[in-house]
Amino acid sequence: MVGLIKQQDAQATAMTDAPPDTPGPRTQPDDAQQDDFAPRHYPIADQIARQRRTWKHERIGFVVLLAFIALALSGLFASGPLSRHIGSSPQQRLTVEYERFLRNGASSRIVLVARTSPSARATLRIDQAFLRAHVVESLQPQPLSARSHEGGLELVGQADERGEFSLYLTIRPDGIGLVRSTAWFEGDSVVFTQFIYP
Repeated sequence: MVGLIKQQDAQATAMTDAPPDTPGPRTQPDDAQQDDFAPRHYPIADQIARQRRTWKHERIGFVVLLAFIALALSGLFASGPLSRHIGSSPQQRLTVEYERFLRNGASSRIVLVARTSPSARATLRIDQAFLRAHVVESLQPQPLSARSHEGGLELVGQADERGEFSLYLTIRPDGIGLVRSTAWFEGDSVVFTQFIYP
C-alpha cells in the first residue's frame, strides 16, 4: 500500500516537473476545414480573391494567344486561306490571283490570266499604284514586249491554243499600309486591294 502511494506521488511529480512548452497534440484551425478556395490564415495567410483574378487573367491571355495563332495560320498576317484571293472582271476575261496580306520585304506572287482568242496577242496593263508599292522581281513567261504606260506597266504576250495568256509576277512589297491596284485587259479591269504589314 505504501509502495503504491509512492509510485503515484512519483508520477504526479514527473507531470509537474515537465517543461511548460512541451508540445501537445496539434489541431488544425477551423478555416483549414473550409473550402480549398476560401481565404485562410494557416499555415500562411493568402488572398484567394486576388488569386482568382490572376487565374482569370491567365485564362483570358491563353485564349487570346490561341486566337492569335489561329489567325496567323489562317493567313491574316501572311500567306494562307484568308490571304489568298482571286478577283475577276465582270466578263470573266481577266482574273488576278493574289495575296491580300503581305509583309514588307517578303516576296509574293501575282498571277494574271487573260482570256482571248487562241494564239492571239494579249495586252495586260497594271497601274502606277501597284508599281509604287511593289518591286517586280521577275516575270514568267517573258512577255513579247514591255513598256511604261501612264506611269504603270504594259505587257504584251501571246495566248495559248486555249486562248489564255497567263503571266506570273514575283513581287516584293516596298511600303506599308493599304494598296489599291488595278489591272486591265481590253477594256475589262480588276481592282485588287492588298495590305502590307511592316
